[in-house]
Amino acid sequence: MAKLLLKYEGVTLSTYPLEGQRVSIGRLSGNDIQLDDPAISSRHACIIVEASAYLESIKDIYIEDLGSTNGTRVNDEKIKRVRLKHGDTIQIGKHLFVFDNEQGEDLERTAIYIPDK
Repeated sequence: MAKLLLKYEGVTLSTYPLEGQRVSIGRLSGNDIQLDDPAISSRHACIIVEASAYLESIKDIYIEDLGSTNGTRVNDEKIKRVRLKHGDTIQIGKHLFVFDNEQGEDLERTAIYIPDK
């Protein structure tokens, strides 16, 4: 199962399994992941889990910034919406997450050979 790891100086502080189709991140208590940081918007970002267009048993996982004031960064790039890959870093305010999806990592390395007819 995919999860977000909240990191500080290389140490995992918390683990958030990505269950369901949508995981909200923000400052308000109603979010699935609540972060107490004034630099984070009340509804800052969300993780979206969708069925893959290519493999029915696989899920594609995206992060989307919800118009936050200070933005969301993936691998040091400010994003609006991006598909996450195993090992991606996510910066929200002062919080650093690492996306952990070992199943997805295996699929990233899979090649399909289609012979010529």
